[in-house]
Amino acid sequence: MVGNKCIAAIYRTSEHWITNTARGGVASNCVVSDEISNISLQAAKAVGGGIVAIDIFETDTGYQVNEVNYTMEFKNSVHTTGVDIPKYIVDYVIQVAEGDIA
Repeated sequence: MVGNKCIAAIYRTSEHWITNTARGGVASNCVVSDEISNISLQAAKAVGGGIVAIDIFETDTGYQVNEVNYTMEFKNSVHTTGVDIPKYIVDYVIQVAEGDIA
């Protein structure tokens, strides 16, 4: 999430329980559906918004938020999604600094 926009999503998979891509998990693109965008926006707003990564589980009963991270690792997400995440972050920070976003 950058501001009020869910800019990208990935699936993380691994042969063991550690799916963090910095620790060997493999990232693959996840299409940002309206449902993923909405639950991500709600989770971000619940913690004050800004720039956050939302970990979501797909369960038998639907999507469930696992955690919200203010310190996200996204280097493996840029190539996987084709989204220039650092540019979104810099543009958002500039807009906040200039007072264009509250």
